Amino acid sequence: MNKSFHAGLAAAGLSVISINALAETVDHDTVLVTATRSEQMIEEPLAAVSVIDRDTIERSQAPDLLELLRLEAGIDMSRAGGPGGQTSTFMRGTNSNHVLVLVDGVRVAAAGTGGFTWEILDPAQIERIEIVRGPRAARYGSDAIGGVIQIFTRQPDGVSARAAYGRYRDRSLSAAWGSESFGLSIAGRRVGGFSAQNERGFAFDPDDDGFENLSINARGATELAGGHLSWSARAADGEVEFDQGESDFLNYAFQTEFRHAGTGAWQWLASAALYRDRLDTETPFGFSEAITRRVQTGIQAERLVGEHALWMVGVDGWRESGVSRNDWAENRYNLGAWTGLHGNIDTVDWEASLRVDEDEQFGSAVTGNLAGGWRFADGWRVYASTGRAFRAPNFNQLYSPGFGGLFAGNPELDPETSWTHEAGIEFMAVAGQRVTLNLFETRIDDLIDFSGEDFQAININRARIRGAELRHELNFEQWRTQVSYTWQDPEDRDQGQQLLRRAEHKAALSADYLLASGGWLGGEIVYTGSRLDVGAEQLPSHTLVNLRAGYPLGNGFQLEGRLENATDKHYEPLVGFNAHGRSLFVAISWQG
Repeated sequence: MNKSFHAGLAAAGLSVISINALAETVDHDTVLVTATRSEQMIEEPLAAVSVIDRDTIERSQAPDLLELLRLEAGIDMSRAGGPGGQTSTFMRGTNSNHVLVLVDGVRVAAAGTGGFTWEILDPAQIERIEIVRGPRAARYGSDAIGGVIQIFTRQPDGVSARAAYGRYRDRSLSAAWGSESFGLSIAGRRVGGFSAQNERGFAFDPDDDGFENLSINARGATELAGGHLSWSARAADGEVEFDQGESDFLNYAFQTEFRHAGTGAWQWLASAALYRDRLDTETPFGFSEAITRRVQTGIQAERLVGEHALWMVGVDGWRESGVSRNDWAENRYNLGAWTGLHGNIDTVDWEASLRVDEDEQFGSAVTGNLAGGWRFADGWRVYASTGRAFRAPNFNQLYSPGFGGLFAGNPELDPETSWTHEAGIEFMAVAGQRVTLNLFETRIDDLIDFSGEDFQAININRARIRGAELRHELNFEQWRTQVSYTWQDPEDRDQGQQLLRRAEHKAALSADYLLASGGWLGGEIVYTGSRLDVGAEQLPSHTLVNLRAGYPLGNGFQLEGRLENATDKHYEPLVGFNAHGRSLFVAISWQG
C-alpha cells in the first residue's frame, strides 16, 4: 500500500490518543434502522455506518444535499455547474447507480438512468440521513453494491419558519408545522445562478443558469387495530437551466406502513408505496421526456431467538415502468424473499443474511452477507464481513438509441455482480465519541460501461476497488466535530485506468462550538484529490473552506450565516463546468 494509506493508519493512532485525553462527554444514543431493517444503536451494526441528524443539518445551513454528503467518508459528489445541476454520488468508488437511495423507505432511482435527482430534495424537509457503506443487497435487493443512503423526511415539532438570501440571487423560504399525529412542511428556493459551463464546455453559453424548486412534505400517524399506522407524502416541482437548455421536473411519492407489535413472539410490519418522476428537457437539438413510475410493497417480521439473537424474515416486490419519449417504453417487476439473523453472546457479535430475487427480465439472483465481530477490550471492537450484491441494468443502458448512433444501449447486457470483503476496528472510550477504521475491497463482474464500439454499453469483465476509511466523531461538552479521511483505488482492470470522477484521496473536517446563548460557531474543510474525467482529462485537487454561525435574537428568532468557499477557490467540479465562488448567505429563522 502507498504512503497515503500508511498516513491514514498513523492518523487513526493519533485520533485514539486524543480520545484518551478527554474526560467528560454527552451520551451517544443514536438509533438507526437501515443497516438490518430493524432498530439498532449506532454502535451495533457490523458495518461502517453514520447518521446526519436534524441538529447537524440545521447547524450546517447546507442549501442542498451535496453540501451535506460531501463531508462523509467514502462518498464523492460531482455536480454539473451550480445549484440544480445534475448531481452524481459515488460511494466507495462504485458507480453512481450502485448506491441504493431510499426516501422514507421508497426506492427513488429513475428507471432510465438508475440515479436519484439529489438536487430536488430540500434539506429543510429532512429529519435525518442514514448511511450504510458496503453491500446490503441481502436485505434490500438490486442496486446496493456500494451501500445504502436512506433519507427520512421531517416530522416538525411546533411551528417554524426560515428565510435566507445569498450570492447569485439565491433566495429560499421554508415553513413547517407539526404535532405528534400530523406534520406539514413547505420549502421554496430560487437561484439566479451563474453560467454552468466555461469556455472548455461542449455547450458553453455565458448566460446565468438558474434553478427553481418548490416542495411540500406531509406526514401523519395514528394508533390503529393494536398497531401503529404511519404515512408520508411529498412532492417537488421546478426547473433548472443549463447552457443552451432547460429541464422541468415533477416528482412525488406516497408511502404508508403498519407496524403491529403482536401478542406472541412475532412482530411484523407491512408497507406500500408509489413513486413518480417526470423530467422534460429542451435543448437546441430537440425535446426529451423521461418518466418513471414505481409501485412497491413488502412485509417483514421479527422475533427473538433465545436471549441473544433477532431473527428477521421478509418478502417484498416492486414494479417499475419507464418512458423515454420516441425512444423506448418498458416495464418490469422484481420479487424478493429474504431472511437475516443478528445478535451477540458475551463479547462476540454476528450477522448473517440471505436473499433471493426474481427479476422479470434477468431471472433469479442470490445474494448474501456474513459478518462477525469481537469486543476484545473496553471500548474496542474488531469485525470482518463479506457480501455479495447485484444490480440489474437500467432501461437507458438496455434500450437507449444513443446520439447519432453513439452511446447506445445494449439489450444483451448482463446484470452487474459484486463481492466485497471488509475489515474494521472501532474505538469508543466513552459515550459521545467514536473512531472507526475500515479497509475494503470490492470486485465487480460485468460492470456496465459505455466503452464498446461507438461507445455502446457493454459489460466490462473486471473492476476492482480497494480502499480505506478513517472517521472520528466527537460530542464533547460544547463541541461537535467530525473528521474523515478516505483512500480508494477504483480501477477498470480491463482498460488499466481509474474509474472516472472518483478521487483517490479525500478528507473532510466539520466542527461546531455551541455557545451558552444557544447559538454556535462552526466550519468545514473539504479536500478532494485529483480525479480522472471524460476525455482522459485530469481534474486537479482542491480544498474548500466553509464557515457558519448562528445567534439567537430572542422571542424565538435566530440570525444565521454561512460563507461558502471562503478562500474563493477557483476549480472545475467537472471538465468544462464552473463552481461557485465565495458566497455569503444570511438567514432569519423562527421557532414558535
